[in-house]
Amino acid sequence: MKVLLDNLKAKFPDAILGIRVDAARAETAISIAAAHLLEVARYLHDAPEATFDHLTDICSVDYPEDRLRFEVVYHLHSLPLRQRLRLKVRLTEDDPTIASVTGIWKGAEFLEREVFDMMGIRFSGHPDLRRILMPEDYAEGYPLRKDFPTEGRGWRSEFDFIPKMDDSPLDISAFEIPEEQKNAFRAEPGLPSSRRKEELLLNMGPQHPSTHGVLRVVLELDGERIVKATPDLGYLHRGVEKLSEGLTYMQIIPHTDRLDYVCAMSNNYAYVRAVEKLLEITVPVRAEYIRTIVAEMQRIIGHLFWLGTQALDIGAMTVFFWTFREREILLDMFEKLCGARLTLNYYRIGGVDSDFTPELVQRMKTFLQTFPEKVKEYDSLIASNRIWLGRTKNVAVLSAEDAINFGCTGPVLRGSGVAYDVRKVEPYGVYDKVEWDVPVGKHGDTYDRYWIRMEEMRQSARIIAQCLEQLPAGPIMAEAPQYIPPPKELVMRDMESLIHHFIIYTQGIKPPKAETYCATEAPKGELGFFIVSDGSPRPYRMKIRSPSFVHMGAFDHMARGYLISDIITIFGTYDIVMGECDR
Repeated sequence: MKVLLDNLKAKFPDAILGIRVDAARAETAISIAAAHLLEVARYLHDAPEATFDHLTDICSVDYPEDRLRFEVVYHLHSLPLRQRLRLKVRLTEDDPTIASVTGIWKGAEFLEREVFDMMGIRFSGHPDLRRILMPEDYAEGYPLRKDFPTEGRGWRSEFDFIPKMDDSPLDISAFEIPEEQKNAFRAEPGLPSSRRKEELLLNMGPQHPSTHGVLRVVLELDGERIVKATPDLGYLHRGVEKLSEGLTYMQIIPHTDRLDYVCAMSNNYAYVRAVEKLLEITVPVRAEYIRTIVAEMQRIIGHLFWLGTQALDIGAMTVFFWTFREREILLDMFEKLCGARLTLNYYRIGGVDSDFTPELVQRMKTFLQTFPEKVKEYDSLIASNRIWLGRTKNVAVLSAEDAINFGCTGPVLRGSGVAYDVRKVEPYGVYDKVEWDVPVGKHGDTYDRYWIRMEEMRQSARIIAQCLEQLPAGPIMAEAPQYIPPPKELVMRDMESLIHHFIIYTQGIKPPKAETYCATEAPKGELGFFIVSDGSPRPYRMKIRSPSFVHMGAFDHMARGYLISDIITIFGTYDIVMGECDR
């Protein structure tokens, strides 16, 4: 990294405004002049000493008291060298315009649209700059600006184009249709009759059962072939990032459950890890083992849910019932562990809420004795089934180069042959203390992504078994009295502890003035939290890097040329959850 920074300062002396190296959190941030963004970004993408080929995220921060009010933050990642870098650019309120980096990283298209939608920053050269989470006719401003009220401004969208039920039928004979419009529906000479000058537009969703949530996709068709697939997001946008600015760090944990509600434990884990990194808290060893066990239980639950619904979408009903059979066993254990089955609120800043009891250890060992055979059963139903193969082999092929360029992670990236897994590259929990492998695909098609998830369930079982054998005794919460309340039993018998407990929960923890990005390998891919702290009990800004949102940016690229029926399998191959996508 030092060589890269020296080269940057030598090559772009006018562009580099400042470099901040946070040794405690192992993070490097570079502030650059807005006018030089493209040349610096291009150099970082192509630089031989550190190729930052992966654009992890783009977000923005509002500082209304500053002359340079807006800060745009680019989270870059070099997959070959396993290094992360933040680029930061400041813009004025009078002209919040900056060059688009979509020509360097394809994944920037959706990310820049979100920054435009939420903060009002314009990206010159963007191919389709318009709102993405809010309605396109939203007229009340930009929700993530500090002067925008959390409760909104009472605006409601008006759909004047939707006819009322009591309207009289439209008499089209009263209209004169131009000749050129009539010609648009006539076949061009020398072309098959299915080729028209205007493609057919088809709306899929937002109520379609196979879109796995309120997602709408506008399909431009040539016959049944996809010419273009435009996702329309935001139907489940709940403003979690905006809400978090008014909540203490501990109060935010239940809100993370509602992101990917199929894998809530993974969201809890990703968030508390980010706060712990900000606070520089060391988690006890037993708590780390429990966290890893629970995270892998959640990975199995998530993949079982995905497999059952993907098979159901393609036409195999038995698989759905079989996968939910094993899922129910694990959910029963979650209920025993923390009293809930779906939205769990189990992880805590500094540890976990309750211990993994001997009873749960025994139940988990019993489950692991039979689970590998259950995975073989699923395989026996569909792995060589000709319908399954026909619907998944060579469908939605994504090359390794494109997967990286779109910012894909998780099974989508590994299915394209890229052996990137946060648990291996940046180990956390106890993933570096157990033996396991990262499954990698060869062809980048839907079948490979299915195979990856099947193998990951086997590896998760392998990780859990080793963790149970190695599980040490000890505390399950860190000792950090300035941030973390004392144990419940101490609070009940000690008045001083009780007062301290009350203060922390009512006023919240007060972290240092700093910022940090923390990545976690969730079942769907890299789930990251970027937190900017101003030293108050609430985050000044919190950005959620959700894999579902990033993957939808590659949807059009992966859908073109395939059939309408393939759209369903492409939805499924991402394992998207719209609560996480829209946030």
